[in-house]
Amino acid sequence: MRGTTVLKGFVILLAAVFAVHQFISSVYSPVKTETAVFYSASDGLNITGLIIRSETLVTSSEGGVMHFVLEDGSRVAKDGVIANIYDSESASITLSKIDSVNTKIEDIEEMLSYNDLEAADLDMINAKATQSLNNLIVSGASGNFGNMSELSDELLSALNRRQVAMGETTDFSAQLEQLKAEKNELSASLPSAKGTVKAAMSGYFVSKADGYETVLTCGNPESITPEFMSSVSAAELPDGVIGKIVSDYEWYIAAEISINESLKYKEGDSLTIYTSVKSYPKLPVTVKKINISESSSSAVVVFSCNEMNSELATMRSGPMTVVTKEYDGLRVPSSALRVVDSKRGVYVLTGMQVKFVEVNVLYNDDSYMICEKQTSDESVLRLYDEVIVKGKNLYDGKIVG
Repeated sequence: MRGTTVLKGFVILLAAVFAVHQFISSVYSPVKTETAVFYSASDGLNITGLIIRSETLVTSSEGGVMHFVLEDGSRVAKDGVIANIYDSESASITLSKIDSVNTKIEDIEEMLSYNDLEAADLDMINAKATQSLNNLIVSGASGNFGNMSELSDELLSALNRRQVAMGETTDFSAQLEQLKAEKNELSASLPSAKGTVKAAMSGYFVSKADGYETVLTCGNPESITPEFMSSVSAAELPDGVIGKIVSDYEWYIAAEISINESLKYKEGDSLTIYTSVKSYPKLPVTVKKINISESSSSAVVVFSCNEMNSELATMRSGPMTVVTKEYDGLRVPSSALRVVDSKRGVYVLTGMQVKFVEVNVLYNDDSYMICEKQTSDESVLRLYDEVIVKGKNLYDGKIVG
C-alpha cells in the first residue's frame, strides 16, 4: 500500500515537472532575434540653414482694394498679372466667390471625366475622405473656424468622388449647370478693375516680405562670413510693398559651423541637403564658398542650389542636414556583431539551428549597423534573416528549442 502511494506521488511530481517545463518552454526562448530589414542611413552634419535668394520687391502705390490673382508661391511670367485693383471691397468679395465656384466646377468636371471605375483607387479615395473629415473635426474642436467653409468643400468633394468611383451616382449635371449659372451671375455683377500690378520679371511670387530681400543677396558670396551672419538684420520695408518675386536661378544656403567641421568640405563638392520641406526633402547642392572667421574659430559654408519651387520660395531659414555619404543595406542591432575565427559576422536562427554568417559593415553607430546586402548565398547575411541579438553559448550548428 505504501509502495503504491509512493508511486502515485512520484507520477504526480513527474507530471508537475513536465507541466512546468512545458510552460517555461512556451514563454521563454533561449535566444532573442530581430529581422534583418532593408534600411538607408547617412553620415551628415546638422545645420540651421539661412536661405539667400535673388528677390525683387513688388510695390503698388495705387489706392483701392487689391485682389491677388495668384496663389502664394505661384510661378509668374514677366509682365504677368499679380493682382487687380478695384474701387470697393465688394469687388474682391465677388472675385473670391467666383474662384470658389470655379474650383467646384473644375472638381465636378474632373469627376465626370472618369471612364474607368475599375481603375479607381478606392483605398486612396476613402483615405482622402477620412482625412478631410478629420481635418474638419480638428479645426472645429480647436476653435479655428476661419477655414471651416474651405474644409467643408474639401469633404464634400471627397465624398462626391467616392460616390462616382463606387458607381453609386454619376449624375452631377444639374449641379454643374447651377454652378455655371451662378458664375455667370457673379461675373456680370463684377466691375472693371481700375488698375493692375504686373511682374517685372519671371519667378515665384510671394505675398510676404521680411526685410532681408535687400540685405541677403547672391551677388557676393565671399561676403557671407561668420561676422556678417552674427550682425545681419532685416531692413525697413518701403511703403507700398505687397510681396516679392523670387528668382528661380542659382540661390544659396549659408550655415555657420566649427572650423574643424569646415575642413570636411572643399569648394566644388557636390552634396545633398536634407530639409523639412515636404515637396523637396532632398536638395542637390554644391559647395560655393567657405568663408573663415577673423579669429579662425568658425566658418560659413555657402551651398549653391538651382532647384526651386513654391515652398522653397517662401522659406528663409530652417533645420537641415548636410549629407556626406549615404548607405543602403540590411539593418541589424550593433550588439549582434561577433568575431569568429577572425571573421566578422552575426548568428542567425534558421529553424532551430544557429548559423554563423559573415557581414560587411557599411555603417555603424551605438544602436544599429548597416550591412552590405549580399546575394542569396547562405554563407552571408540575407534579407529577412532572423539575427540573434541575445543568447548564451552560441556556436555554428547549435540546436535551440
